[in-house]
Amino acid sequence: MKGVHRWFCMTLVTVLLVAGVGVLAAQKPVVVVWQSEGYGLEAVESLVERLTGVDLKIQEFPYGELRSKLQTTLLAQDPDVAPDIVMVDSIWLGEFAEGGFLADLTDVVAPVAKDWFWAFREGSQWPPASGRYYGLWYDTDVRVTFYWPDLLQEAGVNPGDLLYWDTFIAASQKLKAVLAKKGIGGCWLDMAGSWAPDFEFFPYLWQEGGEILVERDGKFEPAFNSEAGVKALQFLVDRVKGGIDPQTETFWGDDFAQRKWAVFPHGNWAASESRFPGTTPQERQQRIAVLPLPVSEPGKTPITLAGGWIMSMPALIKDKAPKRYETAVRVLLTFLRADVMTEYYAALARVPVRAGVDRAELSKSIEFFDFYMKIASVARVRPAIPEWSQVSDAIFQAMSAAVFQGVDPKKALD
Repeated sequence: MKGVHRWFCMTLVTVLLVAGVGVLAAQKPVVVVWQSEGYGLEAVESLVERLTGVDLKIQEFPYGELRSKLQTTLLAQDPDVAPDIVMVDSIWLGEFAEGGFLADLTDVVAPVAKDWFWAFREGSQWPPASGRYYGLWYDTDVRVTFYWPDLLQEAGVNPGDLLYWDTFIAASQKLKAVLAKKGIGGCWLDMAGSWAPDFEFFPYLWQEGGEILVERDGKFEPAFNSEAGVKALQFLVDRVKGGIDPQTETFWGDDFAQRKWAVFPHGNWAASESRFPGTTPQERQQRIAVLPLPVSEPGKTPITLAGGWIMSMPALIKDKAPKRYETAVRVLLTFLRADVMTEYYAALARVPVRAGVDRAELSKSIEFFDFYMKIASVARVRPAIPEWSQVSDAIFQAMSAAVFQGVDPKKALD
């Protein structure tokens, strides 16, 4: 009996040890990722988990809540309640970097950043073009000119007339005159809020060689009240005087999909499946068409504005939780792999920020893909200074004064 008892005890111990090893082996490191509501990193969650062997916990918050939650959490300096990776709106970068909230990831991402288009590479650095990275831009959107070919044909308008400032206005006038009786507007013009400069001012400022801000002695100063800025604002005034009615309410492309406008200068999302439910990219390309934003004269580059999010990490994880940081870096670099980003873009029809993606695959899932890529390659981004909202508000007020009160563009920008 003693021999049997000893055999049973030894067997039980062996089983427990093996089970214990199995449990330990099954315990994967957990990496917490914070994103804005609807951002969509879940599209590659299982792929990243498979490639890294980690357990991803992707948590999302409404846009404004994410910003405030990041601030309060990172101010507390407690790694136990902080995420390992965070998606930061590109316009928050300066505020969070200067506040010491984000980790300097230059040594991590600089080697792969060479594949990113210029604007998104420099826009991931703070200060801009300093060579100091706080992550990398993950996806983007672009502002372009959409139109309904059949409505232009009905009005006798050549799509090429939408490429230049003077003919753009004349074409819009003709569209309005012909289509008004059907309740269709000629051309959309956004004056609905502080985002309006993204569509109606900044691209034209850049096209004319101007800048929003310039850096002098380590400080950013306004530069938009320049010859280029006055010319860009005058183009806005000329469009309104030419009969393009400024709109003070926006529906973010739903109205274009409903054929309420013949020409629609807006973001690429206005042509997405979310605005045309149940359609394929190929079907949308057959129904609508796209052009760059107009330029003042032939030979000018049709620069546009692009937005997006930067994949970053909290500084306190790097400083206070080195093992978590090491794992998070491995996961971040996996998210930044070209094949992973390709799968993300394909799943959500997002515009890439880098050249090295599977273009053949993405052209199947993103309407006007080749065109968007060309536009993204020459896009510019908003300066990510902490005071950006005040700058944008001030420019919108100048636009409003020029459009609604008849203030001279130069004086409005002063």
